Amino acid sequence: MRRIVVLMLIIIPILIFAEEYTLEKLINIGLENSYAIKQENVNNLNARSNLRSSWIRLLPSASISAGSSKNYDTDMDWSKSASFHLSKDISLNEPSYYDVRTSILNKKNADLSLENMKKLIAYTVFIKYLSVLEAQKNLEIQKENLALQQKTTDQVQIQFEMGDKSTLELQQSKISQIDYEIAVNEAVNSLNKLRKSLFSYLNISDEGFDLSTPEIDVTIDEAEFVTNISLKQMENSLKSSKIIVSQLKMNFLPSITILYSMNHNNPDDIYDLGNYDRTNNTLSLSASYNIFNLFDTREQYLQSKRNHELLKMDLEITKKSNIIDLQILLSDLETIKQSQKLYGEKLELAEQNLQMAQEHYKHGMISLLDLDRSKIEFQNSTISNMTKKFELLRKREEINLFLSDKILGKW
Repeated sequence: MRRIVVLMLIIIPILIFAEEYTLEKLINIGLENSYAIKQENVNNLNARSNLRSSWIRLLPSASISAGSSKNYDTDMDWSKSASFHLSKDISLNEPSYYDVRTSILNKKNADLSLENMKKLIAYTVFIKYLSVLEAQKNLEIQKENLALQQKTTDQVQIQFEMGDKSTLELQQSKISQIDYEIAVNEAVNSLNKLRKSLFSYLNISDEGFDLSTPEIDVTIDEAEFVTNISLKQMENSLKSSKIIVSQLKMNFLPSITILYSMNHNNPDDIYDLGNYDRTNNTLSLSASYNIFNLFDTREQYLQSKRNHELLKMDLEITKKSNIIDLQILLSDLETIKQSQKLYGEKLELAEQNLQMAQEHYKHGMISLLDLDRSKIEFQNSTISNMTKKFELLRKREEINLFLSDKILGKW
């Protein structure tokens, strides 16, 4: 029994302190709590509703009426009547037809906008998450440097008491220690601010758990720009503009309308629907032309056509610009990869150099200033190597966002 109790006392603290935040969990929380996502969902539902309404407007007009009446002057019994009316008019410039076409494109753009917002939220959470991880790693490095400097200061203190080091060297060592303490304090403050920014964006409280380091594949295939969400939306907008131009162009033609109506009226027996003599079918064709409205129609058409040409030009410019932007992003990615490799080699050399400098300093072969230089070089190399690693991760997902590919292979 005692062994079980002891085992529980060991396991429970481990389980408590082992809890940590994961990137996937926080991204899902961000997507769930995001006001922008909720707004895009509402816009998407409204676009669906508008599309359904445009289809409904294609239906004919139908009405049913029923009534009863009595003439007290003639002292007759109550008379009952019922009627059914169905009509539909079709014109060359049928507004409901064009509404359906534009509503379909608006629905597609709403879907694309929702998809893009999800990617943007996932990317933003990822960037903030990496910033916290980077600050967390930076704090660890600064603490290690402070501990290393503390050890050096203690050695200098002992050597000073033995008469092997001067007062100036002892003061220099203490000054360096203060610098490292300042760096630790600033790193703590930076980490706190970045964590607050992350959890404020997620709209949840920070429980203080550590952030786990995600395993992210930084390899990226040869990318070639084909299209992305922004470009697809521009293409849909161009199609909508073309539909509007076509609709305005039809206004130059005479207004030709075909009307069909069916009316069934039963003034005697409303339950006797088999008598078709009381049903009227009407088919009419009418044409009209508003002469003085021609000038206004022309101006509207020219305005719409000019706007359409600008949209077409903007689309072509954007396509070319996107190709160049992707080339720049891929060039940046390759540069970061090469820099990270070199910084890794530099870090190994700086670590070896620091170890040798510490040994030489113990034996009085170099001055404290030379040792500090080795420490600073090692510190800078460590931070630079870490920064390039996180920069590589950011750049890879920036390319995915630009191409509208899945963020982190999932969102």
